[in-house]
Amino acid sequence: MVRTARIGLCCIIVLALAIPAFAGGAPDSRSAASKVAGTVYKGGATVLDRTEGFCTGALKNTFSLFNPCLDLVKGCTNIVLYPIEKPFSYVESVIYKPRGAKKAAHVPAPQKPELPR
Repeated sequence: MVRTARIGLCCIIVLALAIPAFAGGAPDSRSAASKVAGTVYKGGATVLDRTEGFCTGALKNTFSLFNPCLDLVKGCTNIVLYPIEKPFSYVESVIYKPRGAKKAAHVPAPQKPELPR
């Protein structure tokens, strides 16, 4: 009962806050405070985009250097772990080998009867 009351109260609060926002529509003119806030927001967004570009470029350059090293390590790891992985791959191939259908019984081909001479 208490939980239902809380849910109902939350719904009423959300509706009370949302109705004026939807009923008012768009404002006719922007105030000076909203213009300043918009300018600050656009400037912050521009700085954030530039920072993202610099970080992305730095990460690309860094990982372009490390990728060949990682490929070399991966190749060496495959060689080193081959004796360990071979038995496991053999067991997997035996377990998951597709089973063939049962062979049908051999039916001899019919022979032509001998004609009397």
